[in-house]
Amino acid sequence: MATTGANSGVWQLETERLLLRPLESGDFNALYETVFGDPDVNWTGTIRPREQARKSLDDKLEHIRRHGFGMLAVVERSNNELIGYAGLQHLEDGDDVEIGYYLGRRAWGRGLGTEVAEELLRAAFETLGLECIVAVVRPENEASKRVLEKAGLRFAEHAHHYGADVELWAIRK
Repeated sequence: MATTGANSGVWQLETERLLLRPLESGDFNALYETVFGDPDVNWTGTIRPREQARKSLDDKLEHIRRHGFGMLAVVERSNNELIGYAGLQHLEDGDDVEIGYYLGRRAWGRGLGTEVAEELLRAAFETLGLECIVAVVRPENEASKRVLEKAGLRFAEHAHHYGADVELWAIRK
């Protein structure tokens, strides 16, 4: 729905139920509780040590400073609760831009992942003018693959990213 583009210096998106606002260093504790500290939500499938999680957040903040877009805090508009993070970032510092979404358990099963993914893709193509978006997903993560499929991405190939064997999904404008 509403988008403030990266060119304005503020990367923020809104959907009917969610605000996707710039990540802040102060989001760390809420993100640790909802994502980094939950092995079922965290990308690694483990509880990420706090120091490693802090570095991950700092890296995401640096990406936004360097590129004008990146990962965003996902906040429920009805109660102002931070439920995870999502956004667009360069795939392992390469040229491809990937979509990612990491929502805590309280957000599961309500269609919020698809809502986030669809809005991020709209912004990628309409606001940022990107031509192709990719996603990496662990092969066993059926819920995430369903979100990608609903958002219009399709399986492209098996690959190895972030130290893991993954499926690479993609969508073109």
